[in-house]
Amino acid sequence: MGLNKTIVFGLTMLATQAWGTSHTPYDNSKYMTITQVVVSEISHDVILDQSVQKTVSEAYLDQAGPSRIETAGKVISTARDLVALGEDIYRLVSHGKPNVTTAFDPISVIPKVSGAPVDILDTESWSMPTKRTYAITLKNVYSIDVITFRYSIIFSYNGAYNGKGAYITAAQIQPEYVNVLWGFDFSATMKLGGIQNQGTRDNPIAGATLLMQYTASNVINSRTYVDSYFITGRGGFRKL
Repeated sequence: MGLNKTIVFGLTMLATQAWGTSHTPYDNSKYMTITQVVVSEISHDVILDQSVQKTVSEAYLDQAGPSRIETAGKVISTARDLVALGEDIYRLVSHGKPNVTTAFDPISVIPKVSGAPVDILDTESWSMPTKRTYAITLKNVYSIDVITFRYSIIFSYNGAYNGKGAYITAAQIQPEYVNVLWGFDFSATMKLGGIQNQGTRDNPIAGATLLMQYTASNVINSRTYVDSYFITGRGGFRKL
């Protein structure tokens, strides 16, 4: 072996030994083990129409026609003087990809008169939709962000019926961004946790709990988490 080849061989061996002592390969079980879940609020905005601020009823009419106005979704929960309409449960993320389907009915909590929900066209004074954006980050043993999920909670409030009450409409959770590292799977769903009257029988204030359930899984284990958000007809918002 010539002198130049000997020098190159020696330097290669030294570099290999140095790498082996300073870099330990990931243990697969530790890489796959989630040890931390971080939920953080990113922004709080009001959604404004760029040209004309339409009422909620007009927005429903533009999107889906009179039949959507009359039903605003199926009945999914009831209280003494309130009823929740919409979709009982819908999927936000499937197999690590956002569900962009918009066929589901967002949730409305409106008055119940003579045992039946009022027509949403008979309500008034709705606010523009408010939007709060959150991010969930799941980390493994090595503090690597193996899953990142960003989503927004949107709803309109202050709806009145016959000049009274404060109700909720168009409540929903929208997926915005998902990043899932190799070896992991991620899914998320939303459903209504329940409704209640935060006011009085003469002047009801709707309250609703939105539940987001999400599951992180791999070949080793699977973990499911639930985050709860409480909203009111006065625009109140709290992560439970």
